[in-house]
Amino acid sequence: MSRKTLYKWLSRYEKSCKQLSSLEDVSKAPLRRRTVQLSFTEEMQIKHLREQYIRLSKTKLQILYRRKYDVFMSQHHIQYVIEKHNLYYDPTAAKRRSLKRDRHRGAKKIRINEVNPHDYVSPTKPFFFCTDTIVLYLPYGIKRYVLTAIEYEKKIAYARCYTNKSSLSAFDFLMRLNMFVEGQIAAILSDNGSEFLKYFDEACKRLKITHIYSRVNTPKDNSIDERFNRTVQEEFMQVDEYFEPLLTRSTLIEANQRLTDWLIFYNFERPHQTLKYMSPMQWYNHYQLKGVSPMSPSITLI
Repeated sequence: MSRKTLYKWLSRYEKSCKQLSSLEDVSKAPLRRRTVQLSFTEEMQIKHLREQYIRLSKTKLQILYRRKYDVFMSQHHIQYVIEKHNLYYDPTAAKRRSLKRDRHRGAKKIRINEVNPHDYVSPTKPFFFCTDTIVLYLPYGIKRYVLTAIEYEKKIAYARCYTNKSSLSAFDFLMRLNMFVEGQIAAILSDNGSEFLKYFDEACKRLKITHIYSRVNTPKDNSIDERFNRTVQEEFMQVDEYFEPLLTRSTLIEANQRLTDWLIFYNFERPHQTLKYMSPMQWYNHYQLKGVSPMSPSITLI
């Protein structure tokens, strides 16, 4: 034992009036610890932002906070608020999707595994959309369908609710999507569902849009839109408490309006990791062509 240690213990022993308990190990934690320097206003701002977009990551919330309040907020403070108020989303079981076999065999279809999407786009038609259908099972045997579409690289998205899963619904969806991007769709990818046949395929021919199909029972061929479907369900459908009740009505005007409002956020504000944390419209206007028709909140897409 060193002399320094001996005198250290001896001094502690004498100061405690010769109590043997003074020689036991004591806590080595610092007397003063750093605390989170966060005002009540900032904490409430982070809390409300997290409650509004509960499925977004801390990085995306940090970007949105800086855009909204013009103040830098560290991810550590955001995590502190999330833990303090227990702002974690409770995930629910994913709904099963039924796949139907291709009932229209004959003409050879163009499969996505046989082509390169970049070969179809051009300066005049720069969009290659992937589309799919989300089936919603509501109480009392009610079923609703949400057709979704997202651009292959630029991630510009569009969606709409329908009461039935027919090719007429898909036809209406394609016409609205084509109008949304001012007729600049070069090609569109879909699965082999019945809604993407007959009238939908006829619309592709009239609009001179190349219709490309995924392989049967191969959802990974359309992984871009499958991931967007998950985003729609997790960040909008499972969070918006008014959307599902509106779907039970005979007309889906209000449900489509709420969906459109969320799409405006997705296309113009929501940071996208694959787009360097810019929104799809920010990335498109910065790196691609100018003048794409915006999805204005004043336009009622019904």
